[in-house]
Amino acid sequence: MKEAKDIDNSLEFLRSFEKNANDTDLGELVLQRLDRHNKSLNLQGNRFTENDFKQLFSMEPLKYLKSIDLSETSMASNSLGHLCTCKWLENIESISLSNNNLDDEGVFILSKSTNLPRLTTLDLSSNEIGALGGKVLALSKSLNKVNSLNLSYNRIESLGIHSLANSDFGRRLKILKIRDTCLDNPGMSGFSEYQLNMLESLDLSDNSISDLGLESLAISKAFPKIKELSLINNHISDDGIYALSQSDAFCNLESLFLFNNDLTTDSAISISKSNILTKLKFLDFNNNDLRAEGAKVLAESKNLKSIQYLDLGENNLGPEGAKALAQSPNMKTLKFLRLNNNNIKDTGVTALAESKYFISLENLFLENENWIHSEGAKSLAKSTAFPLLRQLILTLNAIGDDGAFHMAEAKHFPCLEQLNVAGNKISPRGEDALRNSPHLQNLKILELV
Repeated sequence: MKEAKDIDNSLEFLRSFEKNANDTDLGELVLQRLDRHNKSLNLQGNRFTENDFKQLFSMEPLKYLKSIDLSETSMASNSLGHLCTCKWLENIESISLSNNNLDDEGVFILSKSTNLPRLTTLDLSSNEIGALGGKVLALSKSLNKVNSLNLSYNRIESLGIHSLANSDFGRRLKILKIRDTCLDNPGMSGFSEYQLNMLESLDLSDNSISDLGLESLAISKAFPKIKELSLINNHISDDGIYALSQSDAFCNLESLFLFNNDLTTDSAISISKSNILTKLKFLDFNNNDLRAEGAKVLAESKNLKSIQYLDLGENNLGPEGAKALAQSPNMKTLKFLRLNNNNIKDTGVTALAESKYFISLENLFLENENWIHSEGAKSLAKSTAFPLLRQLILTLNAIGDDGAFHMAEAKHFPCLEQLNVAGNKISPRGEDALRNSPHLQNLKILELV
């Protein structure tokens, strides 16, 4: 009988919105963007006037929603007032207001709202919020269920971030995203002094953090439950990663994102030999300088025994780096592997194709400057190494028509749904071979240009 009740609730949900559409453009748009199964409304990218927002938040059927996405809707602080005074949002659990024109005044209005008693997830990224906005949010007494906060791409600065970290609001957070908020090293030092005992995910990307800032985080006891740490596009070098890999603060870490720092083989060694980082499932080293030696020590490390996502793109791995990964039993759990811009050549691809350890791999990225030719494509086409592969990206290599013909004859990709061979000097004959392949019938996306 539960299914019948669910159907009745779903129909009531839809009919209620239909009654409120009133044949207006906004009403029709709301009907189009509703997801009644998830009880969500996604209006992202639609530009509204203040009158539109006023009309939207007068709709009684909003009481059925659990989430609403108002990103890129031209919402300003005055318009946010209509949301905050709406009496139909009592069941809302998630709100996205990213990429709008909200400033500190808007955050102040939001922080005082008593109409969002169940709100747990709040996205305010890419607005015009400053340190004062961070302070007033920290003082909010009504938004007392929020445990996931995104303030990325605002000028919150150290003052605003410290206010959050030193508040009851901040201490409830499980997820905090403060990418590109002008935190820097001095800000990191102060931030690391607070106790955020519930925090599980922290995004510090694009904050001009160097080894000094990371070392202050490593010696702190601020985040005892941290499982995910993102340090993308900072200025961290091997010393910082060594400090991180020796810190008890990261004993529960499962996801580590280090894209585009100043890291070498020494960082790979630090992580691979760490007695702390033993639970890694997601590791992103893209755009560093690990080289084949770094790939080898990671591949051999017991710390990657449960790895599911590994991005070693643009690290000068060469064929030997690819070979090291192919020979690693630690790859048995891997679902995502990216090796773009590594000059692995046909030799490296052949090593991957002959591996017996990629039994769980679903996504393989070999794009850009890997100098894969028809021989490499032939190795992939004949391989039985990837029984679960769903996505294969070979963009901007040089497999040519011969490589396309080989791929068209691939008989061991039963799950492949997406194949991208754009930029491979394939003529219409090669393209037709791929389009008409009797062996690639499960493809949903074939990208040729």
